[in-house]
Amino acid sequence: MMARADRNPVITTHMATYIHVRRRELGLSLEEVATRAGSSKAHIWALERRKSKNPTLWLILALCDALQCSLNALIGQDVSQPFYTEREMALIDAHRKIFRSEGASGNE
Repeated sequence: MMARADRNPVITTHMATYIHVRRRELGLSLEEVATRAGSSKAHIWALERRKSKNPTLWLILALCDALQCSLNALIGQDVSQPFYTEREMALIDAHRKIFRSEGASGNE
């Protein structure tokens, strides 16, 4: 069974890269970002290198403040849209097809 933290490596990879790039854009050290986010320098370093794959929601929001960015920018996803795995999307699509075919045939 896959660990939940590894469920979406795309987000983990994007977030790691974004933290590093944005921190450099702002001219901040690891220590400065850590202080602003209420975390440790080691944890920010680990996030930038994908060594820490399961930050808390509070840390993610604090990083948004520290890096002066939106949640969407930090995680590389539109948080106003639901996130589903490929398997979940396939099930949703299959359900929609069945629902449409039943509606079209009058079997409501």
